[in-house]
Amino acid sequence: MNKVDKSANYLKNALVLAYLGDSVFTLMTRKYLVERYDYKPNTLNKKANSIVCAKNQAIIMQDLIDSLSPDEKDIVMRARNSHINSKAKHSTLQEYSLATQFEALIGYWYLCGEVEKLESVLNRYIKEKI
Repeated sequence: MNKVDKSANYLKNALVLAYLGDSVFTLMTRKYLVERYDYKPNTLNKKANSIVCAKNQAIIMQDLIDSLSPDEKDIVMRARNSHINSKAKHSTLQEYSLATQFEALIGYWYLCGEVEKLESVLNRYIKEKI
């Protein structure tokens, strides 16, 4: 994937990045499971859902925050300050906010072509949850 102009409009809206990041994280989690485990689809779905939940995303975000670059911290801060009008069914408002920040970071990495970083972080945390 090619690097993008970091001033592109779609990189400015943290909730748009979170929207994309949610899909990327889910897809990469499912890909990881399918490539490594011979589970039936129902089991794959249950394992994927347990990994991509807001509570786990919040934990990952808390672990990553100190290692982020200034640009990455900016994305996370903009996602944190976004007005979120809903919350996940099985998480607190704080967990949901952290999960949104994580998803925005994933979306940012994906659009900027940071595939190695994205895979490294995701594989590390997916392994911990299985």
